[in-house]
Amino acid sequence: MFCYVSLPYEVETWRLMARMLKLGKRVVVPRVHRTQLHLVALHDPAKELSPGAFGVWEPGRNARQTVNPNSLDLVLVPGLAFDRRGHRLGHGLGYFDRFLRRLPATTPTIGLCYDFQLQDRLPTRPHDQAVGRVIAA
Repeated sequence: MFCYVSLPYEVETWRLMARMLKLGKRVVVPRVHRTQLHLVALHDPAKELSPGAFGVWEPGRNARQTVNPNSLDLVLVPGLAFDRRGHRLGHGLGYFDRFLRRLPATTPTIGLCYDFQLQDRLPTRPHDQAVGRVIAA
């Protein structure tokens, strides 16, 4: 499972990651490197994550276990807003759009948001990548 590391205003994912790790599941998180998200397998969030690019908690530069996007079985995606068609509004730098484009079409992608972040329709551009499903909490 690929999971974003939540910021205070996003749907919280820290407990989900801890639970999945406790169950022996593989948890993969992003690390920003230049214009791409690198995918890193996580083992112990408390020891491996620290504030990185843009204040987002991520594995340090010494993280070694990178993951091929083709091996992901589920992808959880953050957003400032989503619409009912799966389009998302991010922070405008395109990291998640570029990442989603790299995934096989069969990989399930889910946007997590709060009810107030779910809109009927968002303006989109050709490079914007939609998620397969949106879950509003």
